[in-house]
Amino acid sequence: MNPQTRNLLIQRVIDSLGILAPGSIFERFGVVFIEYLRDVKLVHRGSSVGGSPVGGALDAVSEDGSLVVEASIVQGYFSGAMTKPWGDLDHTLSLAPRAEDIYLLSSQRAQTGVIEAMVNTALQQTRMNGRHLHLMDSRSIAEAIIDTLMLRDDAIDDLAQHLPVLADIRDDHPASLRAPPISALYVPNSAVDTELDRRLEKTACVEIGGIGGIGKSQAAAACLLRNECYFEYRFWVSGRDIDGVERLSSVPVQRGGAERNVSALLRRNRTFLVIDNASSSLAIDQLAALCGPNSRILITRQTPSPGAFAMPTMEETLARELLGKGLKTQPSKKAFQTIWRAVGGHPLSLVMLNAAAHEGVSWSDLAEDCVNVAKLPVGGARLADRILGRLKPALEEELCLFQWAGQSHCDRAFFKFVVGPLRLRAFERHGLTAPESEASIRIHDIVFTALKSLNWLTDEKARQIDSKLDEFILQQIRGHGHGLQLIASQLKDKIARNVEKGDRRPAFLYALSMVWMGSAIQNQLLPNPLEDANRLRSLSAAKNEVAILVVLESIEAKERYFRHISGEEAAIKWLGTIVQAYDDLAAMVDLDARQAAEIKYHHAKTLRSLGKHSEAEHLFQEVVASYSLNEAKLQLVRSCSRRHQCYETAQRYASEIIATKQDNGSVSPSLLMALGDALNGARQTWAGELIEQHEELFLSEALYSAAIGIPQGYHSVASFVRALVWHAPERVQNVLARLPEPTPLMLDDDQSRGSYAEIMLLAASVDDHPTYLNRALEAFETLKAPNPYQKRKWGESLYKLGRYEEAEAILEAIEDKSGWIWLAHNLSQVKLELSKFQEALDLVNDSVTGAIGVNEKYRSSFLLQRVKVKVALHQDPADDIAEGRRHTTNPGLLEQFSEF
Repeated sequence: MNPQTRNLLIQRVIDSLGILAPGSIFERFGVVFIEYLRDVKLVHRGSSVGGSPVGGALDAVSEDGSLVVEASIVQGYFSGAMTKPWGDLDHTLSLAPRAEDIYLLSSQRAQTGVIEAMVNTALQQTRMNGRHLHLMDSRSIAEAIIDTLMLRDDAIDDLAQHLPVLADIRDDHPASLRAPPISALYVPNSAVDTELDRRLEKTACVEIGGIGGIGKSQAAAACLLRNECYFEYRFWVSGRDIDGVERLSSVPVQRGGAERNVSALLRRNRTFLVIDNASSSLAIDQLAALCGPNSRILITRQTPSPGAFAMPTMEETLARELLGKGLKTQPSKKAFQTIWRAVGGHPLSLVMLNAAAHEGVSWSDLAEDCVNVAKLPVGGARLADRILGRLKPALEEELCLFQWAGQSHCDRAFFKFVVGPLRLRAFERHGLTAPESEASIRIHDIVFTALKSLNWLTDEKARQIDSKLDEFILQQIRGHGHGLQLIASQLKDKIARNVEKGDRRPAFLYALSMVWMGSAIQNQLLPNPLEDANRLRSLSAAKNEVAILVVLESIEAKERYFRHISGEEAAIKWLGTIVQAYDDLAAMVDLDARQAAEIKYHHAKTLRSLGKHSEAEHLFQEVVASYSLNEAKLQLVRSCSRRHQCYETAQRYASEIIATKQDNGSVSPSLLMALGDALNGARQTWAGELIEQHEELFLSEALYSAAIGIPQGYHSVASFVRALVWHAPERVQNVLARLPEPTPLMLDDDQSRGSYAEIMLLAASVDDHPTYLNRALEAFETLKAPNPYQKRKWGESLYKLGRYEEAEAILEAIEDKSGWIWLAHNLSQVKLELSKFQEALDLVNDSVTGAIGVNEKYRSSFLLQRVKVKVALHQDPADDIAEGRRHTTNPGLLEQFSEF
């Protein structure tokens, strides 16, 4: 796991442990934790069935008395003379004389060296001979969970009953970004391993070819794990997302994660990239050309190109080992020889036979099935058909999910929601899954091919799964996490197909309205909000809660669509036609306070987009007065930030949102990050003290969201870096050090890609190392449909790299009336370098003229640019220097003015 991501997750667990109460809950948590950590059964004695503490008893003891657990939430557990832990040790030894391993757990954090000092002192005592003392504070507990237990669903399911944040971490974030897990049934093939390693030593790009299920993916996964110590970055990518080399910088990652231009990493860093099941259109020489001297690419595919390593079938001894792995009853020599003659050493076929044997099918029956099937043909799946038929009683429901989705992968959380955690673990043990991110489940292509030839999925079953998806999405809608975005990213194509076929459930429409961005929006599938609102007007709001939300969110989705396709004027014109929808919704009967507030809140947002700012602010104030909707408070924070007389109001609303978040109230990650952005933008005026006091609250959420692939995460981190560059440049490197290293391929999202690019551009302003600027430019160049702001930052990157003509071309092509003062400033900088002095002066004059009111904080920067232009024109800059110094306290700007 990436070190920064690991630290974020560990800190999240530490924070939750620190507030875990009462003591009986932490005690039960500690018992379950040690049971899984040590794989031991403990007898819980410290509290009664009702949860009340039992005086004088040890918290838990193993059945043989050799392992003891004592857990405490006492504040100051590790302070002073360590009275409490020493007392717990004395208590343990007096009541458990046979104890060999003593675990003392605390929910508090110990200072460096305290634990080691006590353990060393204790082990020198005669009474500790032959015993081990394990003193664990919240950090060591968190590290053990993240490093050891996070991949175990059974452990996290049980621990999350006492510490719910563990389920959120497990479900939101892939626990390993470096390499996929090796199947429990995997049998190493030393000849294959040696040959792959030999080729990788000499060749930048190595290809493994062979029929489906022959073990290409497992061999590649083993190779990646075996060689990971030689590379800085190790990535596993599904080839279904890549149809050409250029896609390596823009293909969507299906399971979420942060964003990164993998092409740049291959060129500049020691990077190992595996492309599993690659397209035949990917040329080996083109892939090799992407690699720097210390990078390697390994691809697998069924149709190999000349020179590919042909993946062999297993030798007989290895095949026998795989066939009987984990089984008490091994096949007879006759049965094995029958299977061997029919199947040969085809690993996936052997795995499926093994799975059928696990389900109780006799070896004689399995051998008989194989007699009726000749050699597995290339591209065929006849044996898979027969074996899957044998597995139907055990795995029909699980495999039907993939038939239903129409793809070989499925969202892990939804899969577990449908089949349950126990059946999920059982399914994964059958060996039908291919290496994949922990956020999803993918079955082997040959299994999916076989599934497509079977008729297991009935219309009734499909309807049942549709209903489960409906139910699952409804659970996410009112949640305060990222579950909706994660399920939609996995199944948005399936949801869209359902909607296209007429299944227009509100949950499906809501998911698409929330997730679709830019060119991905299929406007024709979204409802007509005016017609729907008119239909809902006479209905009960209590029975149509999600339908109301669909109207509200579809308005915003359509606005995004028109802005992207036709521009701002077209979007505003369309918004003007749908205002009546809010009145119709507000007229519904049975509206509760929250629904009324949400309708009015969205109405106010539309009014603001239409330029009716006073009316919008009045509605936002009405919402806050009637229901105290935090989203409305945020809008008032933003509007009040623009007026000096309203600073106190902005501070009050911001403080209320923060207090709600700290009390575990209804503040979503999205809302919290948006508030952090607003506070960062107002550091110079009213928000400086507030953001300094609560900076870690906002920054941790932004970094964590970036780590799990939420586009807003990078956007929010960029706002922090932007503010720190101006107010505390010495702290920028600390934030960059905590930034989770992006996963190899960017999401299909320009927001996170552009935000990451801006972070790198900002980093270059405090560290002139060219790496940052090059990373910024590479990320900007992968934007699919950059907005004016992103184009301006793109031009700024080119300017800082000294590529002035290219910067001029990009900047002059931008149409951005609302951002003209900043665009004019950037253009003036470029024109000055191109010796177009009069143009540079005219442009910067526009910038200075517009730097009034809320934009006055930029005036000194613009005046500094005008000073540089006037000097080039041999004009007197004295007045601009004097005014610029009056308008700023920034040391960097003052120093530059002093140079003139």
